[in-house]
Amino acid sequence: MATRIKTRLGKRAKKTNGARATVVAPAETTPDAQEIVHAIRRGKVDALVMAGPEGDQVLTLQNSEHPYRVLVETVNDGAATLDRAGTILYANSRFGAILRAPEGTLIGSRLQSHVSPADHEKLQELIAKGLSGGAQGEIILDGSGSRPRLVRLAFNPLTNSARENVCVVATELTELIEANEALRSNEESLRQLSARLLKLQDDERRRIARDLHDITGQKLAAQSMALSQVLKRKTAGLDAESQRLLLECVTLSKQVGEEIRTLSYLLHPPLLDELGLSSAVKWYAEGFEQRTGIAVEVDIASDFLRLTPEIEVTLFRIIQESLTNVQRYSGSKKAQVRVKATGDKLIEVQIRDFGRGMDEGILNSATAAAAPLGVGIQGMRERMRQLGGTLEITSRVNQGTLVTATLPFLHSPKDASAESASATAPSSLGAREEARPNGNNSRKQILIADDHEMLRRGLRTMLEREPDWEICGEAVNGQEAVEKAISLSPDLVILDINMPVLNGLAAVRLIKRNRPQTKILIFTVHDSEQTLKEIQSVGANGYLSKGNASEDLLRVVKELLETKTPPVVPDSSAN
Repeated sequence: MATRIKTRLGKRAKKTNGARATVVAPAETTPDAQEIVHAIRRGKVDALVMAGPEGDQVLTLQNSEHPYRVLVETVNDGAATLDRAGTILYANSRFGAILRAPEGTLIGSRLQSHVSPADHEKLQELIAKGLSGGAQGEIILDGSGSRPRLVRLAFNPLTNSARENVCVVATELTELIEANEALRSNEESLRQLSARLLKLQDDERRRIARDLHDITGQKLAAQSMALSQVLKRKTAGLDAESQRLLLECVTLSKQVGEEIRTLSYLLHPPLLDELGLSSAVKWYAEGFEQRTGIAVEVDIASDFLRLTPEIEVTLFRIIQESLTNVQRYSGSKKAQVRVKATGDKLIEVQIRDFGRGMDEGILNSATAAAAPLGVGIQGMRERMRQLGGTLEITSRVNQGTLVTATLPFLHSPKDASAESASATAPSSLGAREEARPNGNNSRKQILIADDHEMLRRGLRTMLEREPDWEICGEAVNGQEAVEKAISLSPDLVILDINMPVLNGLAAVRLIKRNRPQTKILIFTVHDSEQTLKEIQSVGANGYLSKGNASEDLLRVVKELLETKTPPVVPDSSAN
């Protein structure tokens, strides 16, 4: 129990509002007074309640800062008091641990002696600024054989001190910096992994698409041609039921071929490699309209420049993913796709819809954006980042969404020089098959150019049944088709679009440049309106889908060979 000491408050007594204990006892009791003095010395009394003219007042004793010392000693940051020269007057244990100073040697030493000489001037400036109002800076401490350590020092003046002293708080940043570096390293590793996965994904898509088109699709086309030939043979002796079943097989074969072709194109459109971004985007928009009923307005120049394969694939994927999001989330009945090259060597792609849109708060939220936008958005951003571009998405509720992709571009290394070189005199490739003499001048010479042996064999079988036609040669790639067209002088070249070495449309240009009188029939699985436009633009005389070969091949070839003015392919989508 505390007792009250009735005494007067001296002039030098300090007032306080809080005390750990108060003492109450008659001032004349000497033994009690001695006991109080001992209690004060032992630190058990923080303040005395003194009676004076103005009533009871509290006198703070010298040891009253003890709880605060305990607090300073237990914090995780280092704390110290310095004079203006940097001499350490007080330091907690953590301050000594940060400086790696042995216990008992810190007090009385100068702070400058614990840092590198190169930092002495910087440290003195911090102390001077700390005396006048506060300052902070970072100092690198030598690890004495271990890794260097980064320490942040914050200086502030001691306002209640009779002398010009400054307090300093030290925070070690080494572990934080290392953690940040490890995080950045992990982030970069994840980005590299993401880039690698995206590239592998594109490569795998291209491989699967090529296999579906070049192997499965071509075999189905050849199968349909063979089955149709069986049906047309009147001597086959098939009863009505067998003919019906065979007809169903032909129909199913065509349907499967169309589905495989669509899947192949969605995985990786061959037009992207063969003709560039403009043709591929127009083709995709056309198919997207047919599949979804969403009208797509495409604004991209027909002669849009060729870009590097990486850029063309990236921009196509962004358009593809954005239109998919329009279908899934927007509810819009129309969309716009615009692609343009700016004067400062930037490609800008915009995909806009007029649907329900999104709130800006959701759009800018890293956690919420993925749900309404689809999982491909992060992949789109990563693709653009790898190429040094940006992807921005703006949206308003009930006002639609706009996706803008911008990136610097490089022209494709492909140029016309390859085609020009191809138009020169035939090389040894073309010379392998000598020109066959016509013999009977009335027999029309036909060159078959396709990189699939089964298709070439099927075409040869169908065409050789006609007594007035003769197969003068075969070519397995676009380059060979050009050379043999020049050396064999055929009346008609039946040519696929997707050809190795030189694509079919480029081959058409070169053949027409060297032999304008030779007629060319494009024979391909591509049957979109955009494909028809491309075929017309290069000067081909006709077009036939491989899916319709069994019904129309002989008729179309006869028309081309017998008509001086070849039939014009209708272009219902012309503007």
